[in-house]
Amino acid sequence: ITGNVTVSSCTKPIDTTVQVVLTIGYAIIFPVALLGNSLVLYVVYRHQSLRNALNYLIVNMAIADLLVTILIMPYSTAYLFIQNLWFSGVFGDILCRLVHFSLTASIGASIFTLVTMTVDRFVSIVFVWRKSLTLGSSKLVLVLIWVLSFVMFGFNLRVYRVDFIFGAFRCYPSFIGFPPEFPKISAICFFVFLYAIPLLLMAVLYSIICYKLFKQKMAGGDREIDKKKKRVINMLITCTVFFALCWLPLHILHYYIYFNMKTYKCFPPLFILGGFWLGHANSAVNPCLYVIFNKTFRMAFLKALHLTSFDSNNWHPGTTNVTRVQRTGMQSLYVEDEEENKLNLAQRFSKRFRASFAKAYAKIRSASDEDSNELVDKRKSVVVVSERMTSL
Repeated sequence: ITGNVTVSSCTKPIDTTVQVVLTIGYAIIFPVALLGNSLVLYVVYRHQSLRNALNYLIVNMAIADLLVTILIMPYSTAYLFIQNLWFSGVFGDILCRLVHFSLTASIGASIFTLVTMTVDRFVSIVFVWRKSLTLGSSKLVLVLIWVLSFVMFGFNLRVYRVDFIFGAFRCYPSFIGFPPEFPKISAICFFVFLYAIPLLLMAVLYSIICYKLFKQKMAGGDREIDKKKKRVINMLITCTVFFALCWLPLHILHYYIYFNMKTYKCFPPLFILGGFWLGHANSAVNPCLYVIFNKTFRMAFLKALHLTSFDSNNWHPGTTNVTRVQRTGMQSLYVEDEEENKLNLAQRFSKRFRASFAKAYAKIRSASDEDSNELVDKRKSVVVVSERMTSL
């Protein structure tokens, strides 16, 4: 591609192959996103014990992803066949503006919620016993997320319009009345606030969490704890990789749209529309991650689909010996009952040695209280980390 290539020489129509491939693609992710995110709302509504600050963030992201599913996916599928054809009249103009405003704002809300969850997990895990996001503050955060999304994408209510061009009514963006550099500035802002900063935060904060997990060595090497660590780390890597892969092509396309339109026009239609499809697919990926990494949601999903029984009030993750630890403003956390591991060693001896052993045990326990408490705290913190991290 050279600098003297004209737009007309590169522009290609959307052929049948592209239409079929991407229609099948949307036919796959649409039901997954619709069912998955709807089930998230359903299980949290049905189970009182799941209504906590972190799960409210999950619900908010599910709502945003549902809007993407309902508004963007059908529109993008129709675009494959009719492009930006629209209908005239006041209603057509209002709908054109509202659709594009809503779909961009919902994407922003989903990503902002993901960032909030990342920060909340970091605070909850690195500062294990400190107070994190409360139920009341989570509701305020949700309001701020949507307000920020509406403000950030509010200009779409003015940019999009319906005009009769190229022999038909079309819904398209027009930057007439805006500063000449506005489209480029907005593209840069979207890349920074909707991709670069979220990805950087996820990478840095999750790296710190992984470092904390690796640094926490358990005396004697607890295989169950090691498994929990690996599960948490795998989840962190998966979340970061999927976010990066799903949204990177879309931001690359936006760069070429606003900074190198000639090159953009020479991209194959499958590459362009496939990049948008991949970004939309993230709304189907999120609920799948809940099922894969969160046992509570997995069991609740199966129950909702009548595939198993589930009682959220009596459900305990991890091992069978657990005790509930209440954390102000956070979800009820479950940690291993260390008291079960502090066996009364005197019971292993015959009755005639019990009295003498009890005295010796008392001295040993008194001398090793500090080390024992440190070990218990480590075991508790690792299990708490595991349970918090697997609540996506």
